[in-house]
Amino acid sequence: MADHIIPDEDGKGFTFAFIDGDIEFVNPIEYLADRTIKSRTIIYSKYLAIKNPTFPSDIIQKAAIKNAKEDWENHLKDILATKVPQCLISLLKSTSKKEQEKLLKGLQLTPEILFAFFFKAFNDFGFTYSQYKSEHFPKTLEKGSLPKFATLDRESGEIKKVGETSLTDGQIKQAIEQRKVIATKFIDSGSSWHAFFITFKSIGGEESWKNGQPHYHYISDKFEISRAEEVKQFKSDHYPKTSVHIELLDYGKQPEK
Repeated sequence: MADHIIPDEDGKGFTFAFIDGDIEFVNPIEYLADRTIKSRTIIYSKYLAIKNPTFPSDIIQKAAIKNAKEDWENHLKDILATKVPQCLISLLKSTSKKEQEKLLKGLQLTPEILFAFFFKAFNDFGFTYSQYKSEHFPKTLEKGSLPKFATLDRESGEIKKVGETSLTDGQIKQAIEQRKVIATKFIDSGSSWHAFFITFKSIGGEESWKNGQPHYHYISDKFEISRAEEVKQFKSDHYPKTSVHIELLDYGKQPEK
């Protein structure tokens, strides 16, 4: 995970950016623990330093780590207490694409439910966790022309950017809107694997499925394609085709019964 603290141009604030790299065949609980504690420690240490500028740095760091670990312990309890739908447990034992499509039909997920499933798949069935992310901008953009950091306010259309750029705000907005981002989560056990992936379009309501309902896509080894080929496609700007869509609900919201 790459951590970036990016000062605002006016010097009055800054932006934290926590960027995950590719992860392969790890314990998902250890991975999420490390990610959460590291990122929260950075946030707490900055916050405490601003609130208590006369405190020694080692005291601030110890307090930040303590708070970050407490946050993780509470988050872990919430995930472990999250009920995993039986259809996902059955998915791990499924033997055909047709059976998997039937199991996942009508399923609704939150990110919490998905990670609760990953934890259970690891603890009870030995499935390791991997993740991959790819990002592709329009080919018309010159390399290095983008600012170091940029965000788009969807309601106002306002661009916030940090760092030098040769692009106008309109060009940056176009780059953000036209970029292709694919984020994929794999679980593996031997030759058996399952992949849940999203695109920025699929979570932004820009795909036609259910009139723009945010959703995950799903694919597995039962779709008769190799894992290596799947990863290659995920890293390109053309993600694998699949008819399996899983409704994505808001954070913390439980699926409808």
